[in-house]
Formats: sequence, structure tokens, C-alpha cells
Amino acid sequence: MLSPENNRILTEVEGDAPMGRFMRQRHWVPCARSDGLEPGGPPQAIQLIGRKYVAFRAPDGRIGIFDEACPHRGASLVLARTEDCSLRCIFHGWRFDVSGKILEIPGEAAPSPITIERESLRPYPNFEGGGLIWVFLGEGAPPPRPPLPFLDLPRDQLWITRSKAPCNWLQGVEATIDSIHVGVLHQSWMRNYQARGQTIGTSIENHPRYEVEDATWGVKAAAIRTLPDGRQYVRVTQYVLPFVSLVPGGSTRMGSMFISVPINNVSHLHFFGLWNEDGPCSADVARLYTEPRDIDNYVVLKADQPAWGQDRAAMTGGHFSGFDKALLDEDMVVQASMGPVVDRSKEHLRASDVGVVHARRKLLEELAAFELGEQAQADGKVVRPLDIVAEAGYAWRTDA
Repeated sequence: MLSPENNRILTEVEGDAPMGRFMRQRHWVPCARSDGLEPGGPPQAIQLIGRKYVAFRAPDGRIGIFDEACPHRGASLVLARTEDCSLRCIFHGWRFDVSGKILEIPGEAAPSPITIERESLRPYPNFEGGGLIWVFLGEGAPPPRPPLPFLDLPRDQLWITRSKAPCNWLQGVEATIDSIHVGVLHQSWMRNYQARGQTIGTSIENHPRYEVEDATWGVKAAAIRTLPDGRQYVRVTQYVLPFVSLVPGGSTRMGSMFISVPINNVSHLHFFGLWNEDGPCSADVARLYTEPRDIDNYVVLKADQPAWGQDRAAMTGGHFSGFDKALLDEDMVVQASMGPVVDRSKEHLRASDVGVVHARRKLLEELAAFELGEQAQADGKVVRPLDIVAEAGYAWRTDA
């Protein structure tokens, strides 16, 4: 089990929470689908890690990401007009270009250099990759781009959705590292794979053994199953701190990406997608995961219906979970059913949870190293990275 204190450390991101600072200062954060931000289109509200932002794409393709509030009187720039390559606040007409520079204050002379310096919007660095827009929300120079295999693929080799999950971000992450649930929760959907002749469909009912290995970027968790012919099927999930899990797609070079980004302490953005290193993504495969819905704001949970809209008639007819419209629904509903923030001190973990345990440990160790580094910098000390890692063990306690 995880101690209540460590559970709080891992899950809280709002305000000055250490995990929130760690995410903002050390990582690029995905915030939107690239195709969901149209050139010259309306600005988009973005809430990440307990704070509110606005994003827009200029007609020339450039992207501006800023704090949501206009620096004049705090009106939301989500309401702003898009004019050429700028945003104009509808309250008093202040206009800002895609870099955040203030261009115009109606009724006044051209902005002075002091006004431009003090009252322009802060532009957050961003880049596009893997069908997503990534933003750096910290101070100073951004880190290197995350080591993800799909960042530079052509758009037709990617397919991705964005949805809002009403539960803490860590519940989303941990579900992707847990391989054993695939053969239980998703068993009805796995028959589709079996019908297509894919290895994952024929082996998923076998109980796997697990091997887990730490990496500099996160954790590798292998679920090893024995096939009927005696061969072994090795399914390696790669967890890239702090948001991303990469899951193999059977025996093909198609993979699945799961990215769980905190909105606040009790909800997260869930990006789910497929990538194919050998060619275009198949629309037929994508339909196994989702119904035809708005993939920029994919709605899964039906809060106004009992049991999130679970179809008991479908269960009687042979569907295991009763969520027979889309595979993604099964994951999202189960995560939400745990509550906004699950109490991990009440868990009873088993051998199959070893990947989740390693991921928690890795997160705590990296967070401790980050905090030690912050403190050393505040104290004016020079601390070698190896010293920080050696001291970071305090965060991983025997009751965690």
C-alpha cells in the first residue's frame, strides 16, 4: 500500500504542490490536439496542473499560449477576437500578437517600451509533435523534447483523441501500466483481435509473469505469457515520466499511447492514440476504441445515468463489461468509479501490481531529486546529480 502522505505527494498538483512544480518545471506538457486548433480559429481554453491558459493558432500556423486573464482587468482571453495574427480582448480592446507582445490599447497612444515590457502577455514555449501541441509552463530554458517514438511521424500515421476524465491524473497513468486488466476488463474487445489473427487476442487470457526494469526516463514493465505452441509473448509497456505510457499493438509496429495530464487535483486530460511506424493508421482499428464522437472533446462518462450508462442487456447478451460501444469507455469508467482521488492506503496489492509499484517509486524518487535540486539552488549550493539521486531515497518509505 501507499502511505497517505505519499499518496498526497503523488496526486496533488494545484498551487505550490511539489508534483505540480515538478511537472511545470521539468517537462513538456501536452495540451491539445494539433488538428483541434484551427489557423485563425477561436482561442481555446486550456486548464493544466491547476492553472488556466488560452491557446490560439494564427493564420500563418504559429501558436500562442498565454495565461488566460488579460493583463488589463483580468477578462478571459478565451472570449477574445482573433484578428490576423493577434488576439483582441473584447472588454477594452487590448490587442496582443502571437508572441504575446501588446500591439494596441484603443483610445491611447501607441504602447511605450515600458508598457510593452510590463503588460505584454507571457508567451509559453510550445512545439507540435505526434499530433499534439506541447507546452512548457516552467521558468527558464525548456527541457529537451520527450523521448517518444511518434513525435516526428507524418499525420496520417497517427490517430489521437482528447477527453476529460473526472478523476486524478495518477489513476489514468496507473491503469496503463497494469497489463493484467486487459484480459479481464477488455476481454470482449480482445475477441476482435483474436478474430483478426493477432497474437494479443490469443494470449491475453493466460496469466502473465512480470519483469520490471527502471530506466532513466521511467519504467519498463514486461508481461510475459506462454502461447499454446510453447512460444512466449512478451508485452512491454514503457512508462515515460510523468504522463506517458506506450503500449505495443500486438505483433505489429502499431502502438498505443496513453497520456494523463492533470487539469487539477480531481480531473485530468486523457489523450489516447495510435501510431503506426509502417504506414497509415487503419480507421477500422481506431473504431475498436471509440464510437464516432468529437475526438477533441471525447465524452465517455454519462453522469446522468445509473452506473455511467452500463448496458446490462449487453452483459446478458455476452459482453463482459456492459460498455460495448467503445473500448476506451471501459478504462475511463473504471478509473472514475474509484472516486476523484483513490485512497491507496487501503489497497491490497498483489504480484501483478509490480509495475504500478515501480512507477510510484520512480515518481517519488524523481520528485525528491527535483526538490533537493530546488533547495540547493535556493541555498546557492552546487549539488552533483549523483548526490541528489543518493539523497532522494527519503521519499520512498517502507510503508509506501
